[in-house]
Amino acid sequence: MFPGVIIWESVMNMPEYPVDAPRLTYMWHGHRIAYYTDGDGPTVLLIHSINAAASSFEMRQTLAGLRTKHRVYALDFLGYGGSDRPARRYSADDYAILIADFTREVIGVGTRVIASSLSSAYVIRAAARNPGLFGALILVCPTGIVDLAQPKQPGAAYALLYSAIGDALFAGLTSRGSIRYFLSSQSYYDPKAVDDALVDGFCRAANQPGRKYAPICFLTGLLNCNIAEEFGQLQQPILLVWGKNADITPLERAQAFLERNPRARLEVFDRARLSIQDEHPAQFNRLALEFFAST
Repeated sequence: MFPGVIIWESVMNMPEYPVDAPRLTYMWHGHRIAYYTDGDGPTVLLIHSINAAASSFEMRQTLAGLRTKHRVYALDFLGYGGSDRPARRYSADDYAILIADFTREVIGVGTRVIASSLSSAYVIRAAARNPGLFGALILVCPTGIVDLAQPKQPGAAYALLYSAIGDALFAGLTSRGSIRYFLSSQSYYDPKAVDDALVDGFCRAANQPGRKYAPICFLTGLLNCNIAEEFGQLQQPILLVWGKNADITPLERAQAFLERNPRARLEVFDRARLSIQDEHPAQFNRLALEFFAST
């Protein structure tokens, strides 16, 4: 660790901790990056997905399940969760570099990683650019070969969302009703899983000062990340975890990953869409522990 870049945090944007673990701050390029850590043993880094309401809240049950065997870290990206949310243009490289810097300066070489959706592409890029820094990877419904693979340039849609008019549009997108609809229709398979407590957690993450700047980069394609070549360069064990019922990133997309790297294997969860680690926590945590123990 580098103690000069880590401080105990007393006041952050998030009114409640999204996970049951101490919250710390990593200073990165002049910005406060929130992270949460607990447990003892080999290190594991948890990376939340990218959407309008993303944060480490998505990984709360993973952290709770893995900390019995591992030292677990859950990171809030710049622009999300309890981290700073500066008014700036975000890119895929921002997050790939943040993942690598945080791992190198805070956690250490050989860290295992669990990442979800588009964030999996950032982990792949970070691992390809920093051989030996990361250990085994678990990638949940990853993108970057077929889906969300072509970064776009800022256009009219980005300018509109960045403007004052975009404030109202984004408020609608992050309303309680909109978040509940997204979770029920795209993220979770069982509607009963989307209860008030779950919606509350995502709403807290979405509705913070500076809430729109990173998500509008995602909505307009600026955060897309093509890792078709980089994925094939990875040397560590890789487990792809897919929801059989995923719509946004359907199961057939897994084939493109398996064809590019013989070290990757696939595990499919029935009655699951994108939020596999949260909807099926016991099964997912057992799989993760067994996979990490074997690598």
